[in-house]
Formats: sequence, C-alpha cells, structure tokens
Amino acid sequence: MKEISALLEQLKIVPKNLSIYEEAFTHSSYQNDKKLSYSYERYEFLGDALIQKIVSEHLFKKHPNMNEGDMSKSRSMIVQTSTESRAGEDLGLRACIKVGDSVIHSNGISEKIMEDVFEAFVAAVYLDQGEKEVYKIIKRTVIHYFEINSLNDSRDWKSILQEIVKKLGKNKIKYKPINNDNNIYTVEVKVDGVLYGTGSGSKIKQAENEAAHNAYKKITVSNKTIK
Repeated sequence: MKEISALLEQLKIVPKNLSIYEEAFTHSSYQNDKKLSYSYERYEFLGDALIQKIVSEHLFKKHPNMNEGDMSKSRSMIVQTSTESRAGEDLGLRACIKVGDSVIHSNGISEKIMEDVFEAFVAAVYLDQGEKEVYKIIKRTVIHYFEINSLNDSRDWKSILQEIVKKLGKNKIKYKPINNDNNIYTVEVKVDGVLYGTGSGSKIKQAENEAAHNAYKKITVSNKTIK
C-alpha cells in the first residue's frame, strides 16, 4: 500500500479506511490471480455516476447560456475514455494499479483501464471522504480540461455532419485545404457550394474534422429543429 499512501499524501487526503482505496485499484485480472474477493468493478459503477452528476451540475450552474443539447454534448466530451484516462494519468493513479499476468503479458494498462480506475478512485474518495472531496478532484481534472478548452473530442464530426446534411436535403460536402503554414493545415468545408466552416490541425484529417465540427455548429444554430 506504499504507492497508495504516497498518492493520497500528495493529494492531501487523510484516509479513514485505506482498504477502500486498495480495492479501487485492483483489476479483475489481479483478483483472479490472487483469488481475492474484490476488484474495482463495483467502485467503477459508483464513480461513473458521481462524475456524471458533478459534471452535469457544473455545466448547469456555471454555463447558464447552454441549452439541454449543448450541455449533453459537453458532458459527453468531458465524460469519455480519453478524458478520464488523462485525468487518471495526471493524478498519478497508474503507479497504484494492480493487474494480473494476463494484462501484463498482453497490452499492459490500457487507456480503458485507466478510465475505469479513475472512476473507481472517485468512488473510493466519495466513500472515504464525501462528495466535497470528490468535487475537488473532478474540478482539477476533467472540468478543468473543459474550461481551458483542452479536451480531446474524439467524435467523427465528418460523419455527424453528413447525417445532418442528409436531413436537410442537401447533397454535396466538399473539403478543401486552403493553407499549410509550419505544418499546420487549414481546411474549409462547403455544403452545396456554401462555406460553413474552417478548421486547423497538424494533420489534414484533424483539420477536416474540426472544420466539420464548426460547420455542424453553424448549421444546427440556424436549424434548431434538427439538433
């Protein structure tokens, strides 16, 4: 438990029950190898619900101009595998995770495992310290990423835009590179010859996806019924 104790000390958490945290860091593969009666799966279930609740409350209170659709989309960006995995890495959770031989000899600790452990850790903190302490952790990680516009939105906006365009009865979507400055590509997207958005990125596909996202936002603002 040395790693867990060091983690909690770094986070300024004085544990009331250290065994809760040990369970929250135990992968099912380690449970099977060591014939234990516990793993983090139940904690993961509770942690996911807590994160959803806290993020939803934050968006509702801090962003009064967001409608229901905007809040739902923002929450899905915040509560996704890449974001929660990043939070787990930033908190230093990796050093505490216990996995079995099957994981060690395959792909190791994956992004999905990091996501699950972050959720389980949130649940452990809640059970041991209460929701106030959980809010601090959520605010300094996933909410912070959102507020500084530092989320990795992994959705396929080109496909999403295609679906919206079909609903509107439009036909042609065209992506056109318009600039390449210092290996940063800029792409514009037109729908039936009308410019709807531009995007930039270190790769053409990234720039196209951002352009599609911006086009989607412009289209849905002017056609609210299709959101």
